[in-house]
Amino acid sequence: MTTTPDFRELCVDLVDKLDELNCNFKIPSQSALIKRANYALATPPPEPPTDQELDELFIEIDQSGESQSWRAFARAVLERWGHR
Repeated sequence: MTTTPDFRELCVDLVDKLDELNCNFKIPSQSALIKRANYALATPPPEPPTDQELDELFIEIDQSGESQSWRAFARAVLERWGHR
């Protein structure tokens, strides 16, 4: 079984390495990129939805009358709570 990579952890490692390399050369574009990445990484990942939130979203999607509402529901969940 394949596990999903932890992209936040990977980004932290990449930013740390880039910052380490940037200390030797002080490249402005890298400094700006490091700041942006650190800012993004400081934002906590979204909390998973509660059962009530899922129920409310499913009712909203189901009332749309789509014949494949489970697909619309899955896409709406991913859009609202992100791809973990």
